[in-house]
Amino acid sequence: MNRVAPIMPLIAAAATDPEIAAQWPPGPDPRHTVQHAAAKALTSKPDARPDVDTDRAADLLYGLLSPELYLVFVRDRGWSPDAWEAWARATLIDHLCTDHA
Repeated sequence: MNRVAPIMPLIAAAATDPEIAAQWPPGPDPRHTVQHAAAKALTSKPDARPDVDTDRAADLLYGLLSPELYLVFVRDRGWSPDAWEAWARATLIDHLCTDHA
């Protein structure tokens, strides 16, 4: 995240150029596709929260692990990358797992 997040605003800005936008793959965001696959594996585990389905888990992973949110905490608010990682881990465990120990 520390390496990828800073270039995401540049990619987003460049995507407004029609020639560059044409190079972006059509269809769902590839990052969401990866997070959905991870969510499917996570929600099939014995300690997964039964009230969180795969789509909800994918949304949580996609949002909480987004480069944009990372930049808000680390670049804009001055968190260390380690502090962000600990917060993201604790938040995901709390929302996705029944056993928080």
